[in-house]
Amino acid sequence: MSDASNQKPKIEYPCQWGFKVIGTEEKVVRVAIEDCIKTCLAGFEGNNSEDRPVVLGNSRSSGGGKYVSVGLELQVRSEEERNTIFRALADRPEIKMVL
Repeated sequence: MSDASNQKPKIEYPCQWGFKVIGTEEKVVRVAIEDCIKTCLAGFEGNNSEDRPVVLGNSRSSGGGKYVSVGLELQVRSEEERNTIFRALADRPEIKMVL
């Protein structure tokens, strides 16, 4: 008998995907997100950032005001593309965390 909690969820691509991006300055985080998306999508054949809408949500501040989070939603076409975007965002020094 297999334990379902150890299995990866089945995701059908393409699909809408949301990321929560956390940093310290909203404007800087937004610029970093836009740059990452443009660069990442250009790396996949037949893709560019103008092909599909990218939605950046309103930012929210932490209780102490030290951090802001910005919601990012876009269509991802494969697991590889989703993971590439996640890693690119997480590797930016302006971004403290990606969920």
